[in-house]
Amino acid sequence: MTTAPQIYLDHLAAITGPEPASVRASWRPDGVLEFPYAAAIGGSPRLEGVDAIVGYFDGLGTFSDWSFTDLRAWKVEDADEHLVEFHGSATIVGTGARYEQDYIVRFGLAPDGLLQWMREFWDPTRLQL
Repeated sequence: MTTAPQIYLDHLAAITGPEPASVRASWRPDGVLEFPYAAAIGGSPRLEGVDAIVGYFDGLGTFSDWSFTDLRAWKVEDADEHLVEFHGSATIVGTGARYEQDYIVRFGLAPDGLLQWMREFWDPTRLQL
């Protein structure tokens, strides 16, 4: 097990912080972000380009008070790819209910160290807005 790359930790801080548009600094302009299970709840399963990624996270005022725990990370041998697992907790703004989710994320870095692609897996049945 290794430590998650700082660029991924910066991404998490940006998407849950007061300025989600700052996520732009973590991504390549042609980055791709996939949520394989998002279609199950009417979401987009694929975002192409940093503008789409920024727009997605900038529009997520649905949650507040994010915290992440139990982060574990691995580097894929002979590739600039990483895997992380962690637990996320937040408050759903509209209802005050707690949101608890376990995430598995696989991502690749570009030669310049920015995020090039990411595939984020989470359980859509835990998302009840």
